[in-house]
Order: sequence, then C-alpha cells, then structure tokens
Amino acid sequence: MGKINSRKKSILLIVLFSFLSLLWMLMIFRFSSDNGTESGALSGKILKKLLRLLYPDWAEKTALQQNRIIDRFHLLFRKLGHFSEYLVLGVFFRITWALITSRLIKSRQKHPARDILLPAFLAFLYACSDEYHQRFVQGRSGEFRDVMIDFSGACTGILTVSLILYLRQRRHRKKPKKQPYRMLH
Repeated sequence: MGKINSRKKSILLIVLFSFLSLLWMLMIFRFSSDNGTESGALSGKILKKLLRLLYPDWAEKTALQQNRIIDRFHLLFRKLGHFSEYLVLGVFFRITWALITSRLIKSRQKHPARDILLPAFLAFLYACSDEYHQRFVQGRSGEFRDVMIDFSGACTGILTVSLILYLRQRRHRKKPKKQPYRMLH
C-alpha cells in the first residue's frame, strides 16, 4: 500500500511541476505578445516603483531627473526581466526532470550531464521560439542576444537546482558503518 501511495505522490509531483513549467511558458509567451509600447510601459512602471524604494529622495527629484534615472536603468532592467523569467523556467524544468528520473526511470547510474543538458536544451529551444515569436509582434524584435540572456537565466536556475540536489544527496548518502574494534586473540 505504501508503494502505491508513493507512486501516486511521485506522479502527482511530476504532473504539478510539468503544469508549472507549462504555465510559466504561457506567461512568458503572454509577455512576449505585448507590443513594444505596452512592454516598455509595463517595465518602466515597475522600474519606477523600484526606484522609489531605492532613492529616498525620489519625490524631490524633478521629472527630468527621474526620467534620466529611468532611462539609465531601463534596458538593464528589461534584460534582467528576461534573465529572471528564464531562471524560474530553468528551475521548473530541472525539478521536473529530476522527479522523472528519480521516480519513474529510477536509473541506478547517475547522468549529471544528461540531467543538466536536457532541461537546458529545452530552455534554449523555448528561448529561440520566444524570440522568433517576438519578430511578429509590433515594436518588438527577436534578438540572439536575448536568446543568450534567456538561456543564461535558465542555466542559472538549472545549475542552482542541480547543486541543491547534489548537496542534499551527499548529505543523505549513507556513511559506511564503522566496524567495532575487535580484540586480537
């Protein structure tokens, strides 16, 4: 009975993280569907709120000073948005794959390269398709530089999860039992 519940739990976790991955991909697609003006306005609005927190004297600055500060950080902020969206996607992909390999495939051999490369490859393909999609959105463009930023974010998420899994496995690895001291006769 315990194995059946454990198997159901495993399948449920795989379905959950697969669903989260798909949901996150849809969210990325939705953001990529905004035209250039809408996308710039949204990131500018979020950046302005963030700058109010970072600059204690924000309210005292003139509109011209505020706009100069926003202009200085806007591109970086947008690229960090790309990076962070795909970091989360990389985390979801890696967790999903870890669940599949540990719960369904149950391979005794560890394949660290496969466990990292497959989620990374999927993230790269999605980043390419996302940038291709943006080529058809008014005021947007598909840039290879953005594919690489997206891919870097995904790889950061994948490697972070991989490191956590490695450290967790290392901590739980059974230590060999010490043989009790025997007296020689």
